[in-house]
Amino acid sequence: MKARVKEVVRAKDKRIIAISDIHGNLSLFQRLLAQTGYTKDDILVLVGDITEKGPQSLATLRYIMELASKNEVYVLSGNCDTLWEDIKYTVDDENLLRYMLLRQKSILNEMCRELSIEVNERSDIKYIKEQIGQNYSAELDWLEELPHIIDMGDFVFAHAGLTSDNLSEQKARTVMKTDAFLEQGLAFSRYVVVGHWPTANYGKEKGCCNPIISEQQRIICIDGGNMIKGEGQLNALIINDKDNITFTALDDLVKAEVVADQAANSNTIHITWMDNAVEVLRQEPEFSLCRHISSQHELWIKNNRLFEASDGMRCYDCTDFFLPVAQGDTVSIVDRSSKQTLAKKDGTIGWVSNEKLKAID
Repeated sequence: MKARVKEVVRAKDKRIIAISDIHGNLSLFQRLLAQTGYTKDDILVLVGDITEKGPQSLATLRYIMELASKNEVYVLSGNCDTLWEDIKYTVDDENLLRYMLLRQKSILNEMCRELSIEVNERSDIKYIKEQIGQNYSAELDWLEELPHIIDMGDFVFAHAGLTSDNLSEQKARTVMKTDAFLEQGLAFSRYVVVGHWPTANYGKEKGCCNPIISEQQRIICIDGGNMIKGEGQLNALIINDKDNITFTALDDLVKAEVVADQAANSNTIHITWMDNAVEVLRQEPEFSLCRHISSQHELWIKNNRLFEASDGMRCYDCTDFFLPVAQGDTVSIVDRSSKQTLAKKDGTIGWVSNEKLKAID
């Protein structure tokens, strides 16, 4: 299927606020809008994946539908926003039920709970689809009509990526599902703004959840990993013009105050799920000394971030980077251990020694 392109003529005096991958986190989305100072005079672009994985997909969808009916709001379809296909058409009912059982935080499960329909292994998925289709036709129709690309002159918005500057040749699935878009070796004549792929995945020596702006490639990646990663955040890209682009971000993590300075370390690594094979060299009660297979880098990994896969030992996202912090800084807490805390400061993820932190009441 060809990607649907919506052309928008932007009034030059209006800000563009672009947010991607809300994933049903309505509270954080509303707080982020407030932090940007969003008003009806702004253009709001939601770059896909407004639903799934978070606690309030249905409420988020309804809130955005209402907002779009009053203000200048443009919403793109992300790969997580296409469950209407499974309800409206016969796709794969067995896999749909399996998906609903696996992903409890799904808009379909929320719809069933609102209809007092229990979902279990013995559920009649055809009945569930019929009831959802009858009772949520407005929401499903709205999602079905979402474009895949927004062309706004100097800026093009797509959920995951494009294959070229030619918007008419883009395929919907590619636009919604391209992984690691920044690493495809592409460059564009105007800025392409995407979500889908958490920006921390691009980090090699350390991870950072902030937007990435590649002036050379004319690509801006804004997915902060909200509801996907433990350190995730929701980013808002603020575009005044092509030479004046800033951002702001929020997360739901507990905060702590830094009470003593700490310097960063060198020769560090940030391991993500795309390349997470490790060898355990020595196991201790809380951490294990491991060797990252592809890089041969050795690091201590917290034991709860290690797991046995069919092809050997692997780890969840991890790092041995220590954050540079100063007394008075505030950090977000990601994980704790007896001697050090995995934290995030200004979007960057790393460890801080426990004696350098104080809880914020």
